[in-house]
Amino acid sequence: MTLDQAAFIEAHQNLKRRTVEGRPAAPPIRRTADADRPRRSLQTCHRYAAREPVRQPTPKDTGAYVPELSARLENDPNLCDGARRCARKLAEITYRINREGRSLVVTVSYLARALGRCRRTVQRYLRQLEREGYIGVDVLAGSRSRLCVGLVVRLCTRLVARHHRRRWPDSARKPGATLESQKYRFRDYKKGICAHIPVDMWAMRCMDGVFRAFMKTDPLAGLPPLPAGR
Repeated sequence: MTLDQAAFIEAHQNLKRRTVEGRPAAPPIRRTADADRPRRSLQTCHRYAAREPVRQPTPKDTGAYVPELSARLENDPNLCDGARRCARKLAEITYRINREGRSLVVTVSYLARALGRCRRTVQRYLRQLEREGYIGVDVLAGSRSRLCVGLVVRLCTRLVARHHRRRWPDSARKPGATLESQKYRFRDYKKGICAHIPVDMWAMRCMDGVFRAFMKTDPLAGLPPLPAGR
């Protein structure tokens, strides 16, 4: 080793010492049961996964398509990607079934199966789209019971492209859904005997039973009123 190499090594060690002394104290290293895990992570982080993810079957080409929608749907920062996909799915089904009225009678369970999401996630998508003014949602109350039989989703003008806001162009293809395919779920709606209730009023209606049960358990309900002046 020459004199220049020795001087270079000494200068390098002094530089490292000054750098380490100037740094704040490092947090203690957590010792894991597998001490070789950091080394394996550095050696294999750039490699492909050992097992490829399971691929789902490719959907069949049914000929269905999404009509032209406004670019505002894609540019709105208040919507998540799932809400945008839900809006496109609603536009696709509405265009195929009821393009003149631009309203769709559907259930949350059907949308959950179509989107591959759970019911709660689909309900969150619908609330986002309704809050931003892309759709309007009414609850269908059953004619024979107080239960909800479905939803009526209306596509608002904010969702549709400007040159198609008046009406969608006609197509030679017939609508794909038939009355038999609905399994008689919406037969009362087609007869016009189902009540359309807004979502907020339906929520208040659902809470009436809980409120009545709470008032029955009020310990002050059976006491006489306080005399005047006290």
